[in-house]
Amino acid sequence: MRVALVCPVLAEGGAGRAMTQLANHWCASDHEVFLFTFEDTSAQSFYPLHPNLKVRHLDLQSPSQNFAAALLHNVSRVLRVRRALRAVSPQLTVSFLATANVGVLLASLGCGWPVVVSERVHPAHEPLGAAWHALRRVTYPLARSVVVQTSEIAQYLADWGLKNTTVIPNPVVAPPTTGSAPRISKPYVLALGRLHAQKSFDLLINAFARIAPNNTQWSLAIAGEGPEREALTALITQLKLPDRIQLMGQQQDIGGLLDNADIFALSSSYEGFPNALCEAMGAGVASVATDCPSGPRDLVAHDENGLLVPNGDTQAMAQALQRLMNDAPLRAQLASAATAAAEDYAPVRVMSQWDELLEDAVPCAG
Repeated sequence: MRVALVCPVLAEGGAGRAMTQLANHWCASDHEVFLFTFEDTSAQSFYPLHPNLKVRHLDLQSPSQNFAAALLHNVSRVLRVRRALRAVSPQLTVSFLATANVGVLLASLGCGWPVVVSERVHPAHEPLGAAWHALRRVTYPLARSVVVQTSEIAQYLADWGLKNTTVIPNPVVAPPTTGSAPRISKPYVLALGRLHAQKSFDLLINAFARIAPNNTQWSLAIAGEGPEREALTALITQLKLPDRIQLMGQQQDIGGLLDNADIFALSSSYEGFPNALCEAMGAGVASVATDCPSGPRDLVAHDENGLLVPNGDTQAMAQALQRLMNDAPLRAQLASAATAAAEDYAPVRVMSQWDELLEDAVPCAG
């Protein structure tokens, strides 16, 4: 079967990781898979790619100077996506990320192939602007299916009147260890993710600062890069904790960091699906997470396989971290239960759901 996949970028992040996992799986299943990005031809995937995957970079990311230029650019982008898809004549097209989804649905009008689109974050928490929001409301009913990662997001879209949603979580496996992880003084709390306001690392840093004086042996390490680095660095300096809190930048050996971590913390204000949390649980790390929309509550049963704290509550995060720091047997108990819970998101289980969706969209597939 010939499948076209569309993902604007293959950089580090949940969408790129999930898309490359899906692409690699379908290549390994002997489908002919084309993966289109909006990046230029020099772009490299952060994640490994199957040797049979056919990657096409469409170079559609040039900035627009004003509204008129943006309008023309988006019309041009839709037309270029349409030409690229028609050139490979897919039997199914799958698109990730909201604005790309709208463009792919418009580009596919009248072409005959079914389109599956996937939201990768909770739409309520990343507004697109009035025009894009209206286009999404108009075009999403045209999709064969709108894939979301949690039942909470599915309900949100159902409230729009959408009846074509399918819940498929991200496939998650504990990352392998390559031996290249930097050494961090143990014991330590680990957080993973892009340095972006969504991740609320300022909350985590402030929570750690509240308990740092009474836990002088503990440190906090945050692996990831992004636009909040300068602000977070200033906060760490203000709190006089540069020797206790590390912003490690982008790291390749996430498995090594998780293997050595004593606690994992997720402080996000919202998620689509918390991949890092699931990876930490799969690696057997005792975890604390904000009860944000959406995903942590699907993964964490409070006091059974992890700890949940109210979203945005710095003091509750500090108290949960303190509780885990003080109780090694509890950390071990939660870590053991977390490993079992994460098995529900094993790649073989999740990819079987994508296979079922493919077979439903194109009955002759296989």
